[in-house]
Parts: sequence; C-alpha cells; structure tokens
Amino acid sequence: MTPEEADPEGGDYSDDGWRARFRSGTVWVMARLAWIGLAAVLSLGSAGIVAATGQSPANGSRPELTYGEDQALSGRLDAGVQDLARLNNEVVVLGQMARNVLADLSQVNQVGLSADYQDGDTAVQNIDSGAAALSTRLECKPWPGTRDADLARTYSQALIARWHAVCAAIDSVAPLAGDWAAMENGAGVAMEVANDIDVNDQSVKGALQSATAGRYPDALAQLATATAAVADAQRIATELSKVGDVSTLTDWLSRTKTFDDALALLWETMIDSNGRVTIQVTAALTAEGEAEALLPDNNSVLQVVLYELAGDLTSNGLSIESAKGQLATALSDLTGGMVVGQ
Repeated sequence: MTPEEADPEGGDYSDDGWRARFRSGTVWVMARLAWIGLAAVLSLGSAGIVAATGQSPANGSRPELTYGEDQALSGRLDAGVQDLARLNNEVVVLGQMARNVLADLSQVNQVGLSADYQDGDTAVQNIDSGAAALSTRLECKPWPGTRDADLARTYSQALIARWHAVCAAIDSVAPLAGDWAAMENGAGVAMEVANDIDVNDQSVKGALQSATAGRYPDALAQLATATAAVADAQRIATELSKVGDVSTLTDWLSRTKTFDDALALLWETMIDSNGRVTIQVTAALTAEGEAEALLPDNNSVLQVVLYELAGDLTSNGLSIESAKGQLATALSDLTGGMVVGQ
C-alpha cells in the first residue's frame, strides 16, 4: 500500500513528516500523564488537609503540634520525680520511726521514744516543706475536673496524665503529718500511764520499807504519792474509755487502788493501836492480804496494758505505711522502677 492509499487526506508521509507527527503525539501523551499526576497529587494533598483539619491537638492524635511544649514539661516532670524520690526517702524514715515508737513503747523506753519523736518530727517537717515546694513548682493545685481539657490545647494527653500522676503522688503524703501527730500524742498518753504506774510501784515499795521499820507516818506519806499517781492514771483511763477499750487498764488500776487503800487503813490502824494487834488491826491485815492477792505476780500485765493503749497507734502506723507504699508505687509507675538522683 502506498502512503497515499493509507492516508486519503493526503498527509505528509515523508521522513520529516513522520518525525513531526511522532513528536506531536508524544508531547500530547506526556502532557496528559502530567495532568493526571498533578490531579492525583492535588487529590492526596486535599485529603491530607481535610484530615489535618479534622484532627485536634486536644485529642492527642497530633503530637507534632505539642512537641515543643511537651519537651519543656517533660523536663520539669523529670526533675519533679527526682524530688519526689527524695521526698519518699523522708517517708521511709517516718515509717521506721513509727515502728520504733511501738517497739520502745512496749519496752517503756522513754529515752528511745524521745529520740523517735525528734527524728519523726524532722522527717515530717521535711515532707511537708518538700511537698509544698514541689506542688507549687509543678502548679499542682488546684486541679479541677476541667483542667485536663484546658491543658490538652497545649500538651499531649500522655504528658498531662503523667503530670497529674506526679501531683497525685505529692498529695498522697498530705495525711502523714496528722497520722504522726496522733501517734506521738497516743504514745505520750500511754507513757504517762506507764509512768503513773511506775511511780505507784516505787512509792508503795518505799512505803512498805518504812512500815516494816515501824515508821507508819512516813509510810503513809509515801503512800499518798502512790495514791495520787493511780488517780491520775484512772483519769486518763476514763478519757480513753470514751473512744476505745481499756478494760484491762481500768481493772488493773482499780485493784491497785484497792491495795493502796488497804495499806493505808492498816497503817492508820497500827498508829491508832500504838503498834498493838487489835481486832481492827487483824481485820485490816486480812483486807490487805486479800487486796494483794488480786494483784498480778509480775509486770507482764503492763505489756498487755500498753498493747491495749497502742491500738490507735498501730492504726496510725499502718496509715503511714500505707502512704509510704502508695508513694513508692507511684514512683515505680512514673520511672519504671528506677529514679536517677535519689
């Protein structure tokens, strides 16, 4: 077939004509492909813009928009967690002092208790001042229910949650000062009772020595000191009975007073009889013997009494241990179990 037969319109089928037609077709195809590619790019770009405008920093899905503020806050929280770890060390000290108080109280160790009070008071002061300073530095208070939504405009949700956790950990130490004060006060009351009982015992012992030597007036004077000590202990027991069970203490003090009264009656009778054994003296001796038989053979009952008085102290100690555990758990969660700079 000739070129003329293939193209009845009489196109140019020379070599130059074929080249021109080829170049023209190629340009056309490339232009079409370019427009298709551009349309695809614009389509994808539009979808990205729509997606971006449909996402808010507030829902935490665009961390790149909060990156700068998150970095600054993260540094503050890291420093705060290290301070929180040091605060935890003071809480550990306070927990140990609470255990020491119970141990020294059971041994009626006034010297040990005084040292416990001093160390515990120092720990509480450090805890309170440290917690207050840290809370202020991290702007923990107030934290209303709407604050998370407000902060979400600036920070990622993960950082807000960590911030709140740090502040909650700081707040967990707030009850410790009250728990320690209650424990210290309770131990003081228990020791006051123990001291009254000791004064009674020592005074009665001295009175009996005087009476054995026939110095009944001296014995009665010493016995008066013993009686006053028992009366003070009974006053404390009456107050304590309004809030707890101190039946062992109450019964023991009642028996002790009965014995002291029996001794006083015996010695007054001996003075009245000029040392002669009369019917009155015999009756007084019998009453004194019966009263003495009701007293415990040793001081083991004192341990029972102190245990009874330590009931609230134990709950205060457990409260301190609970707070210590909560703070330690919070620190572990915040740091993965490791805190640099403790």
